[in-house]
Amino acid sequence: MYTCIIVEDEELPRLSLKSKLETYHPDIDILAMCEDAESALEIILRNKPQFLFLDIQLPGQNSMWLLEQLQKAGKLPQIIFTTAFTDPGYLLKAIKFSATDYLNKPISIVELAQAVEKAKKRIQEEKEIKQASQKKLFSFRTLHSQLLASDDDIVFVEADGNYAQIQLLHGKKELIFERLGDIEKKMNSPVFIRAGRSLIINKTYIRKLNSKTFTCSLVTLNSTYDLSISKRTYDMLKEILS
Repeated sequence: MYTCIIVEDEELPRLSLKSKLETYHPDIDILAMCEDAESALEIILRNKPQFLFLDIQLPGQNSMWLLEQLQKAGKLPQIIFTTAFTDPGYLLKAIKFSATDYLNKPISIVELAQAVEKAKKRIQEEKEIKQASQKKLFSFRTLHSQLLASDDDIVFVEADGNYAQIQLLHGKKELIFERLGDIEKKMNSPVFIRAGRSLIINKTYIRKLNSKTFTCSLVTLNSTYDLSISKRTYDMLKEILS
């Protein structure tokens, strides 16, 4: 579910937008509807909606004042301006606050859907950027550089003599000039399992254990890897994953 607040001083446009959201976008929860900027400020700060449907022309303090106050207080929600006017000055104001979209009233169902999809895409992109920034990165020594990879990037690691081969999520394999034991200590994470003397597996990609061939199948969006394991390793993995 997504959350939104509608700020619109006229009753008919306010109820019309509410009806269209409830009918065509039931995954958007309308937390509140406000008639002016002053009352909206307190409600938005308290509820922190993901979407803000905002009429540009409001009685008393205008919508620009509201956005300036919200900007001072922290991150702005996804702003979708609504207006009955086509003054290009309003468009410039929308750009100033990185508005997701600018809808003319009466709001069409198609344009509303396009604006909502834009806002959802932005929310998802921001979420992915935040998650990526929070991931712990491991550094590995390659021939001419350092390889940086997170838990999700590493599918498995195999010993290769005194070195190791790291299979990355997007299909590329990297030769690492480090011993497997040192890599295991570095990747001290519950998602990795030491599967025998020469193999470390990311358990999130395990999809099948074969008791006849003693293989472990790791599956990503792009590839499937069937790795040979010992019976002892098979029993260990089966117990861990059960």
